[in-house]
Amino acid sequence: MKTRKMAAVLSVCLGLCGLFGGEISVGAAEEKTFTGENAWAQEHITGIDEEGNVYEIEDTEPGEILGQNPLTLAEGGQLVNFRTKTISENTYYTDAVTGGDGYTNGQYGADAAYLGMENGKVKFMLSGVVGLADPTDVTIVNLEEAKSVSHYEVTGGRLIHRVTVNMSKTFAESYGSYLDNGDAPSYLQEGVNYYSYDGHYFYTYENFSNMLADYRAGNRDHAVNASNPYFNYFQYLPFRSKSNYSASELNSMINARLTAGSKLQDMGQYMVEDQNQFGTNALLIAGIAANESGWGTSTISQTKNNIFGIHAEDSNPEELASTFATVQDCIEEYTKNFISAQYTNPENWKYSGSFLGNKASGMNVRYASDPYWGEKAASLAWSLDRASGGKDHGYYTIGIKDLLPQGTDLNVRTEATTNSGIVYSSGSWPYQAFLIMDPQTINGFYRVQSDGALNSSRTAIAKGGSYNYANMFLYASASYIDVVVEGTAVPISYADTFAVRRGNQYFFKYSLSGGEADALIAYGRPEDEVLVGDWDGDGVDTLCVRRGNIYYFKNTINGGEADRVIAYGRPEDEVLVGDWDGDGRDTLCVRRDSMYYFKNTISGGEADRVIAYGHPEDEVLVGDWDGDGKDTLCVRRNSLYYFKNEIDGGEADRVIAYGRAGDQVLSGDWDGDEVDTLCVRRDSMYYIKNTIDGGEADRTFAYGKAEDTILVGTWLEKPASENR
Repeated sequence: MKTRKMAAVLSVCLGLCGLFGGEISVGAAEEKTFTGENAWAQEHITGIDEEGNVYEIEDTEPGEILGQNPLTLAEGGQLVNFRTKTISENTYYTDAVTGGDGYTNGQYGADAAYLGMENGKVKFMLSGVVGLADPTDVTIVNLEEAKSVSHYEVTGGRLIHRVTVNMSKTFAESYGSYLDNGDAPSYLQEGVNYYSYDGHYFYTYENFSNMLADYRAGNRDHAVNASNPYFNYFQYLPFRSKSNYSASELNSMINARLTAGSKLQDMGQYMVEDQNQFGTNALLIAGIAANESGWGTSTISQTKNNIFGIHAEDSNPEELASTFATVQDCIEEYTKNFISAQYTNPENWKYSGSFLGNKASGMNVRYASDPYWGEKAASLAWSLDRASGGKDHGYYTIGIKDLLPQGTDLNVRTEATTNSGIVYSSGSWPYQAFLIMDPQTINGFYRVQSDGALNSSRTAIAKGGSYNYANMFLYASASYIDVVVEGTAVPISYADTFAVRRGNQYFFKYSLSGGEADALIAYGRPEDEVLVGDWDGDGVDTLCVRRGNIYYFKNTINGGEADRVIAYGRPEDEVLVGDWDGDGRDTLCVRRDSMYYFKNTISGGEADRVIAYGHPEDEVLVGDWDGDGKDTLCVRRNSLYYFKNEIDGGEADRVIAYGRAGDQVLSGDWDGDEVDTLCVRRDSMYYIKNTIDGGEADRTFAYGKAEDTILVGTWLEKPASENR
């Protein structure tokens, strides 16, 4: 009997058995026999519709097994039927590209493309993977025999994947899944059914035989998008990304989808907290949780605060599943010890790529017998994002290694050179996704977000689940990576950016853009005067608190005790900061009217140099205006700027007009060319110039509040590859 029961179950997620509590190491034998981490009888088969509703499919008996025995098939046949077993039985295969072992469950996806026989095995393509299955485990079906075949269609501008779970029944009779793959590409039209068993290249019904021929030949020549493969954004977005939604926003987004009593109520905030600590994109985690727990209504989630099915194993998942004191604890366990420490860790044998993926690559390879598990979680991320303004999709730049299965194993290195150390390699899985941090290459390399957590020197994979987005990056050759999504995110800058100060709270941005801060610290007291400089010559600017004529220097961006304390000058002095002698270290300069007392070391005592310049009422800016490595002065009088390239008095070396007399003006090296230029601030709008001249700003953006105090500095150490 066929029924559909809404949002009441735990889906088959085979990611969580036997590993609760941290990292493990297994031998080759265990890896070979691995069948997912919920190796229990699949008691509940779930589907998802195009609106993101999760429902249980109760039509789980094999019933009529459609198709012929591959060993007695005379000729013909276009489809492989995997729905030949009961719900509790998986089908195992060998990945023809990587040689690895794989598994699937025909109750979640019945049909695959038939590619013929090879060494006594049935060759097929299903959810991206080219596999070899035992002929006793499957049947071969003629296309005309099937009452339903998985396909893609465009509905209201969205690309919907209709997945059949029973080819002997129509979609209306069997209730498969209707998965939202996001905005439909322009080359796909409404009213046409498109076929694809990799989700990237699409064929019409008339070209079905050509699709099979292409698969056998290892090309996609007859696809409607042969030169422009499609990649579902959330399915291939690496976990080592951040959602643009705040904790409160993600709470509201999830809560709007819930029924009374759901265990996902107000859980978005903890997903964001763990994202920031463990490097697990909060929106992707929300999509997984919604799928696994039926939006927080499954029995295990309700009785055990277990929204991911952790330890739901063997024949009695509801009894054996782990119990958590709170759902918050469950989220931390999952993000830290499963996603960060294992599935995104290239040194862990479960790693197949740090993204949801499918059966060819990504977390879905090992994690679930459901061949569309990754696509389902992605469809729920699409559902949440689409209903909330679309702040996340298309934000990051995504590159793909191997647009077709080729077996390339790409080295990922510490620096942008083949002479630098190899930290890990991508593995030979096709369609491997990279988060490209900057679309501009360096020596033919992309700077990419590391899949694995790194040690402090970025030379090796670190143990544990903690992740630092700003410092955990590596380099991969651009020759092997094709950009499939050109994101809108502003690359992290190793030049000057902003920090907002509110009281003793500091909100640091690593790019010249709006949005959430990348780092937050508390330091000093709300009434303190604060200076910014590179006090130790490591290339990173940090803070100095001034109280009267006492200065408390920090060499790292964090709270706690000062690294150095000195007394200098008088409490009423105006103090400037700069690298006056070009040694790479910033020091102090006392200004008294038009007299300037420069120190070349962080110490008290007599000034190393004294000059007179300008008028007592002048506003003075500091910067390296000519790129010689030494900071000098600039006098501002209304909208006129008088630049000096040496520390001495006399005439200015250059005079320009810029902005308005009432503007607040900042100086910094905004584009990393080692020349400081100006930025006009008007309330919360910033108008940046990358050259010392007037005219239109080169860049404009909004950040913070009009009343914020703004600091300028280089908050991140520049990689060796990017030093000039």
